[in-house]
Amino acid sequence: MITNVAAYPTDILGITGLWAGLLLMLFIYSYPLWKENPLYRFAEHTFVALAMAIAIGVNLDALNKVAFYPLVSEGALLMIIPIILGLMIYLLLVPQYRWISRYPVAILVGSSIGLGMAGQLLPNIVSQIINTITPPKVGVAAFDWFNFVYIAIGLICVTMYFLLTYEHTGPVKPVTQFGRYFIMLALGAYFGNTVLFRFSMLASRAQFLLQVLKIIPM
Repeated sequence: MITNVAAYPTDILGITGLWAGLLLMLFIYSYPLWKENPLYRFAEHTFVALAMAIAIGVNLDALNKVAFYPLVSEGALLMIIPIILGLMIYLLLVPQYRWISRYPVAILVGSSIGLGMAGQLLPNIVSQIINTITPPKVGVAAFDWFNFVYIAIGLICVTMYFLLTYEHTGPVKPVTQFGRYFIMLALGAYFGNTVLFRFSMLASRAQFLLQVLKIIPM
């Protein structure tokens, strides 16, 4: 017995929204089933326009809460700096003053790289190195040891494959060839996960289609 399911909407706005979503979904899926057509372009343009409108609204609301409100109500004068830098970016639209927009863009890119590196260094580099060189505990299953040895050998071979300062000949050649095989295995697994994710999206869209048509409950 299915419980805790959403009821099918009875108001005109709810029903219209469901059928609009269904039609737009079918318009999008008309592209792989057929070539690019006016229905697909209509759905594509509608999605881009709605996404841009929502992004503008969210950004304006965040700008008001983070910058303007503290500046006006709390006297946070330092908020003038990011506001001025943000306004300078729009000078990109003025040809004679376009060079001014390079400064806030450079600051934005530099700060983003710094924050990104600080946030990615520990979890994606240091933690990966520690997990790679730390052997399994005593008494664990044999598969854990196999996984540890497999990852260690794969790491060495792949690293050797990307060392391009010398030619891959002699004793180094079989190591780099194994590194290439490890890369192919990783890319194959990644592609398989991507295909599985696409099928999951297709299944969810099929479920939405059946729900709108009242074949299955909401």
